Amino acid sequence: MRRVVRLTQLLLLSGAFLGPSVADATLSAHLQRGEKIVDLPVAGRNAEVCVIPRHFAGGEYSDKDTEVETRLCNIDGNSNAAVCPKLNSTNPGLDFYSLPQGVARDDVAARCEASGAKKIAKYKLSTSCSYTPSILGYYHISRMLGGIGDVPPTVLRTFDLKNHIALGHKALDQTKSGTLIHQTWAGLMAQLTAGAAAGRRDFLLTDDFAQSYGALSENPTKEEFYKEFFNGGANNVARAQNFRNANPIVGMLARNPDISTLVGRDFTTENVQKMVQLKDAADLIVIDTLMNQQDRFGNIHDLQTYYYRDANDLNPDGSAKLKSSKSLAPDEAARLGAVQVKKMLLKDNDCGVAKDNIAKQAGLADRIAHIDPATYRLILRLDAIADAAETREFFVQELVFTANDYAAVRKNLKDLATKLHQTCLQGRLKLDLDLQTHFSTQPLKAQSCDL
Repeated sequence: MRRVVRLTQLLLLSGAFLGPSVADATLSAHLQRGEKIVDLPVAGRNAEVCVIPRHFAGGEYSDKDTEVETRLCNIDGNSNAAVCPKLNSTNPGLDFYSLPQGVARDDVAARCEASGAKKIAKYKLSTSCSYTPSILGYYHISRMLGGIGDVPPTVLRTFDLKNHIALGHKALDQTKSGTLIHQTWAGLMAQLTAGAAAGRRDFLLTDDFAQSYGALSENPTKEEFYKEFFNGGANNVARAQNFRNANPIVGMLARNPDISTLVGRDFTTENVQKMVQLKDAADLIVIDTLMNQQDRFGNIHDLQTYYYRDANDLNPDGSAKLKSSKSLAPDEAARLGAVQVKKMLLKDNDCGVAKDNIAKQAGLADRIAHIDPATYRLILRLDAIADAAETREFFVQELVFTANDYAAVRKNLKDLATKLHQTCLQGRLKLDLDLQTHFSTQPLKAQSCDL
């Protein structure tokens, strides 16, 4: 179930967001923010804290989102989970593992991927390419724009500094000197051990210098590298340019004819896959352009997802509602006439906001000739309220944006909203990536470019 707030409420955001500014300062762990602050005890020291987030008025957060947020804030590395340093890829984060029945926490922590233990969450902070406001921001921006990107729920979290440093020493011992992951751990450790003297203390440490702070995100499962969204390249700029110039999905997205001339309306696996990929490509360009994403290509995943038309749940026009599910039993899928396709999952969103906007540099937004009308309207609506004090305060207080962070994202939003509106008025942007309408028996109608 989606909990959607009407447009009128978008324009009347709650004054509860207001409070002391937290921009350009170390994090005050117990500053009033979110719906609830959960204390996670640490023996002999200050409790770690986890913030169950406040939802942006008008955002489309599901009941599942709320459930996952609460579950994330109940993960305690000192009691019901084990914490291990991340030793792969490039990010010096922390991985949280479940405890199999009958296996002690220390045993799981010692071996990390012990038999039966599952990675349930990952903690990243503002080091290397990562930036905490980017991780938090992607989750909430996704929901502000109708859930685009299927970004996993994320919460603000602190972690005891002494324990973090101990895990850092473990990481350095277990990684080979000269490897990139060893180097990024060494860089983070230099900051953590410096404490109050750290050059990046404002972005890494709480105001008492007793804890680090970052974002704790749900760890997805069964996702795969989305090879159809990767076209190679020696660096971030080249990869974005290759995506723009050589990707066949983007090539189709840039074509101007009505989508019904490009994708058939019969409810087949091939047609549904094309529509989902076109929507995903447009949504990817939108959110990465807004969020100054620097390191996207090579970090896009997909999940197998079922789509079906529910003949027992009709729209007002009499058409069956189009629904999706990540898991259906084979007999149920057959009964519903469901098709299974790849759907984009954006789980690596840490290198944004205060970074180089590779999507913008590559002009990816110029390739959008089709977009979901709901996404389009939500962009325009967010742009209409972006200068309100309440909106800015939400980003600063809830998502720990600095004033400069918000100014950058706000400019991206204004530029993108203006571009999309103008190209729509000129007939160069079609608001026709609506799967529900496309796969109905109803005639297709032109959509208004204005709200």
